[in-house]
Amino acid sequence: MGEKDERPERVFPGRTDPWFIAAMVIVAGGLSAACIACFLSSSPALLWGWLALLPVPALVALAALPVRSNRLELYGDRLVVVYAGTRSVIPYAHVRSVRRTRTLWAGTANSLDRVYIEAPYDGDAIVSVTDNDALVAELGHRCGLGPYSHF
Repeated sequence: MGEKDERPERVFPGRTDPWFIAAMVIVAGGLSAACIACFLSSSPALLWGWLALLPVPALVALAALPVRSNRLELYGDRLVVVYAGTRSVIPYAHVRSVRRTRTLWAGTANSLDRVYIEAPYDGDAIVSVTDNDALVAELGHRCGLGPYSHF
């Protein structure tokens, strides 16, 4: 489906709402604080106390990953959802509809202003990019969808 060095024709950066960043800070911060509290409550000579600090950098990295690694790449024959270190490939021929949504259904969207991409063969995708209207129009064109199939 493509070469490793192939560059996307167009990239839509992901959108991240302030509430999502706050949730990541609260979760990662709370878990990190618990690890630090375990460290502080143990004797510095004990190895177990130091081991309590090991998860802290991982928690911070995991909280930042959905914000930093969040985009939609468009190639000649497919779209690729890049999110939190994963890549989901959906050929344009498999896309049945594209529409705006504000669903609470979980997906690779850090915002409630989302785009639902129906692709039954590859797994539907829920994404949020900085320009959702442009994404809907672009995918409608690339996937050969009618002018009213995405509303």
